[in-house]
Amino acid sequence: MTTTGLILYDLLKGTHVRRTMRFLEESQTWTREALEKLQEEKLGRLVERVREEVPYYRVQGAGYRVQESGIRNPASGIITGIPSFPVIDRQDVMEAGERLLSDRINLKKCKISRTGGTTGPPLRLYRDTETRSWALAAYYRFYEWMGIAPGMPEAELWGTTEIGNLSAEPGNQKLTQNSTLKTQNFIRHPVSGIRDRFNNFRSYNAFSFNESYLSAITRDMQRFRPKLIRGYLSAILLLADHIKRNNIKGIRPLAVSCTAETLFPEYRKLIEEVFQAPLFDQYGCGECNSIAFECSEHNGMHITMEHCILETDENNHFIVTNLDNFSQPFIRYRNGDTGIIDHSPCACGNNSPRIVQLHGRASENVILKDGSSVNGIFFANLLDQDGFINSDGMLRFQVVQDRAGEISFRAEVKPDTGNRGMKDTDIRKLEDCLMPFFNKVEITQHEFLDPGPGGKFRYIISKLPCSPQPGI
Repeated sequence: MTTTGLILYDLLKGTHVRRTMRFLEESQTWTREALEKLQEEKLGRLVERVREEVPYYRVQGAGYRVQESGIRNPASGIITGIPSFPVIDRQDVMEAGERLLSDRINLKKCKISRTGGTTGPPLRLYRDTETRSWALAAYYRFYEWMGIAPGMPEAELWGTTEIGNLSAEPGNQKLTQNSTLKTQNFIRHPVSGIRDRFNNFRSYNAFSFNESYLSAITRDMQRFRPKLIRGYLSAILLLADHIKRNNIKGIRPLAVSCTAETLFPEYRKLIEEVFQAPLFDQYGCGECNSIAFECSEHNGMHITMEHCILETDENNHFIVTNLDNFSQPFIRYRNGDTGIIDHSPCACGNNSPRIVQLHGRASENVILKDGSSVNGIFFANLLDQDGFINSDGMLRFQVVQDRAGEISFRAEVKPDTGNRGMKDTDIRKLEDCLMPFFNKVEITQHEFLDPGPGGKFRYIISKLPCSPQPGI
């Protein structure tokens, strides 16, 4: 976004993104102790307000206050100032409903959205101007870490709510002979079209990816020459594969940024090789945006301590506290993701902890025939060892399990393999790769694997009643 665009955004939305960005530019050099003190102060204000204004916490959190001795155990990093403050999850939020909203909520100043619905019924979320200001400011600080200056051309691969108006067949968005994506998008969305031109921004529909649409995107990018390409990991992966297979030149961004899906090392390698640019990962959720961002050292994602508190429990479940949403507070919310947090110093100079492993949803695990529980990284490493990742025949994979020790393995076949799909020898090799770990493996081939609700591609779909924690 341009500087002028940010000024107009603050004026029109009532936010304070620019002011918060200036604060974050300074706070990123603070000591860990100074950042924790800020967290204590913000958490104290949040707890006091929700006790008075939020019906759910008037009952649940009536006796909870932040202790003067601090909010965390120095050894574990776990919040200790409010030790009995309840950990809540998705089911608690659904049952609480409007009781989790502040009595003083101003709906005109809230952006109302829903979670993607990939793991159950979507939640209705209310994000006020305060939390949006901090989340956006942290996001644009991330741009500085990537070396992207305001106003540089930017391309986004994202889903669109217009998908319901398109054909059910993936990628049915067609271009007329004498039109371009830029012209058609402007005609279809005149208001957003003006905004995008003003901000030097392009958005491409990740729900419409097929060969013809990918060809149109690459032609448009060759003219537009984005310095940043960002979006769903699966969409960026499809684009990178299309560019590589067709030997397309002239798309050389300064940085690539992915989100929403687990980034396997093998996929990072492909994307950086194709675009000849560093890949930056980021992490957030609908209940709390802008939780963590990758720095130029590429050794994890720095937690935005100025905006949230991120804990892990004994099973490495993430528990997040949004310090800035007073309209629909999420305090000690277990969001369903799992990962590892590293508290050691980073060479970049930022003193916040880093997410060094992100395992994704706790439900996205598969049970092997010996009872072990593994996640998508297990499959990525296994397939890479046998040469399937980024191979000529298979692009992405999806593992579906509805019985322990058995899986359905879906392979997305690259378009240039024709109707033959994977060779019989490759299928037998794939079976040999997987069968030592399972009693039964069913392999199917697909031209396109649907990302599902919300546009987030899921490498693991577990239909088991309850999935244990990953052992690998």
